[in-house]
Amino acid sequence: MTKVAGPRSGNGYWGTQIVVTALLGAGSVAASYVLLVVKPDEPGGAVLIALIGIALLTTFAWTVDTATRSTPLERALFAWAIMQHEAAGHGNDALAMSDAARARDGTLDADRIRTLQALRPGNPYPTHLPVSDAARGEPATARRDTGPDRTRLALAALFLALTGLYFSCIPPVFILGWPFQLAASIMAVFAIVPRGRGRRLGIAAASVSVLGTIVTLVLLLVRILQALN
Repeated sequence: MTKVAGPRSGNGYWGTQIVVTALLGAGSVAASYVLLVVKPDEPGGAVLIALIGIALLTTFAWTVDTATRSTPLERALFAWAIMQHEAAGHGNDALAMSDAARARDGTLDADRIRTLQALRPGNPYPTHLPVSDAARGEPATARRDTGPDRTRLALAALFLALTGLYFSCIPPVFILGWPFQLAASIMAVFAIVPRGRGRRLGIAAASVSVLGTIVTLVLLLVRILQALN
């Protein structure tokens, strides 16, 4: 069975994650720039808020990539596992993400599914309970991605690229963006080649890095022309 019922589709979970991370991320970065203008002598707090915002924007990119790359059933399975963990209230995000990824990939065994189901009985498992394939560790759903999984590397590259772009847009310290952009570009190349999971995020990181480099070069050119005049 691959059809997922509306109430259990997981679309509400994914939509909420996308909207919340986008708004909070963009809002935090914007607030950081405002603080830099209002309190230029105390940049530490502004930079910290910006880094939180950049982390949220990186999460936004991952959420969009994961949601658009997955089938409806895979999205529902991932959201189901997350919601079951939320019912437990133990705050173990690493375990929750691990179970969600395994559920999405069809490698979560039947015993673990029953354990998670008991945490929130009113939220039923979106499809048939695996009885053989998943128990042997074989994927119950066909994955369309081939090649190595470089998602973490791509996310790190995107975070550095966004950080570099942030600093590039602050005239007094614009040159600080260059090291971040260089590191992000190198990491993005390794995330893009060879083809595999994380490639789209790597392309996004490379694009942001190029944009940040252009901004840095423009500001550097302006500084040179000001010095000559």
